[in-house]
Amino acid sequence: MAMSTNGSVATNKPKLNAYVGEEINQAIEKEMAAERRSKSQMVELLLEEALKARGYTFTGQDTTGQQDRTQDH
Repeated sequence: MAMSTNGSVATNKPKLNAYVGEEINQAIEKEMAAERRSKSQMVELLLEEALKARGYTFTGQDTTGQQDRTQDH
């Protein structure tokens, strides 16, 4: 896998680009602020939660830095 660089951040993770509506973007930004995360971290967490809700399991290291979140909003 190729290494991706973003300014001073280097990662071995694959890069994913997505276009979202304004309401979704605003919701992501609200969650980012509430959890003090970068947009990249927040989107990864939200994608992981959505995929787990659809029955996917992941055997790799938890990249989100959080245990299971409770839905409180």
